[in-house]
Amino acid sequence: MAEVTAFHGLRYDETKSGPLADVICPPYDVISDELREELIRRSVNNFVRVEWAKDEPADSEGDRYERAKRALADWTGRGVLRHDPTRAIYLSDHYFELGGRRIRRRGMFVALRLYQEGRGIVRPHERTFPKAKADRLELLRTTRTNTSPVFGMVADPGGELARSLERWMAHGPARLVADAHLGTERHLVWALDDPAAVRKLAGMLRDERVYIADGHHRYETALAYLKEEQEAKRIEIDEDTPNYILTYLCTLDDPGLRILPTHRLIRGGRGVIDAAIARAFDVTPLEHGGVDLGRDGVILVRAGKLHALRIRPEAVSELPEAWRDLPVAHAELVLRPAREVGAEITYEHDQERAMAAASGGEIDAILVAPVSARDLQRVADAWEKLPEKTTYFYPKVPAGLVLRPLGD
Repeated sequence: MAEVTAFHGLRYDETKSGPLADVICPPYDVISDELREELIRRSVNNFVRVEWAKDEPADSEGDRYERAKRALADWTGRGVLRHDPTRAIYLSDHYFELGGRRIRRRGMFVALRLYQEGRGIVRPHERTFPKAKADRLELLRTTRTNTSPVFGMVADPGGELARSLERWMAHGPARLVADAHLGTERHLVWALDDPAAVRKLAGMLRDERVYIADGHHRYETALAYLKEEQEAKRIEIDEDTPNYILTYLCTLDDPGLRILPTHRLIRGGRGVIDAAIARAFDVTPLEHGGVDLGRDGVILVRAGKLHALRIRPEAVSELPEAWRDLPVAHAELVLRPAREVGAEITYEHDQERAMAAASGGEIDAILVAPVSARDLQRVADAWEKLPEKTTYFYPKVPAGLVLRPLGD
């Protein structure tokens, strides 16, 4: 079902760029203005200049995308970025710390053929925002480069994929090509360019679906760009064209796969919020230290006070069957009417910050328990989509480790 292939990676040459840890950056959607300034100061070659180029006061429309294009051309021309001479699939170990534990997530960067959603081969799990898609489309049009990957998950029921990656990384033919230490994180990258091994890996994935974990906007953008290229008759069927997209894949059961909750902050609409809670939930006051989302699922924080919201059985039937048991779906029974009356809804990954935001009297916080990778698989297999910002896959896959140019 899913076709993946090797590609000519474009990667930093640390002898010209400086340490890899100084030049990679997070994907665009988690880069604040403050973080962007920090990354710009870190290195003149930091990839944030491409991934999330800065608007300047005198800019006209599209100028920042042209700056991103010029940065890529300059770095490539000076050898700061170099094209790998052979096609490869890039294997990756990402080490990080969470909850006092050292964790490793294993994955691989591939070129994944694009499929329309109706084919069911690549399956999304949540809805997207149009503004982000417009931004990513303009960057792709201007640079003709996959600057950061879609994050996808695949099943590995017999464990053959995991065993093969372990063998290739430990004993070859995969070659270690990058090692970056960034704070408590470490990125190891191997190039797998042995044709027999690449064919075997592609064969293991051929019968699997790909479930989009992160990067829904990038995937939908790539489909839109592919359509533009086809309509303009500018495309040939070849691996380095817009028929494929740079994708980071890991298995659904990888021990290092972590999904954190995304909490909701609501400003306004308190009357409809209270009415929605009264209609669908039983409310139980909690002690301040009594936050246990594994037990309660959904917690309202208002003026510093905590209230467990437990959905009533009759309200569950209002939700799609595939996700009616998920706390993030229960929260929608409060959020949906709030949106309809124009309440401002923002998102916060950090539980303590969400609770602090709701310590006054203007903002309510809805804390929700995280979903699992298997929850997302079940929802996607039912052709359903969860609300925007349902998941936060941690940590993000950085931009700049491996790029995929689309060719001339």
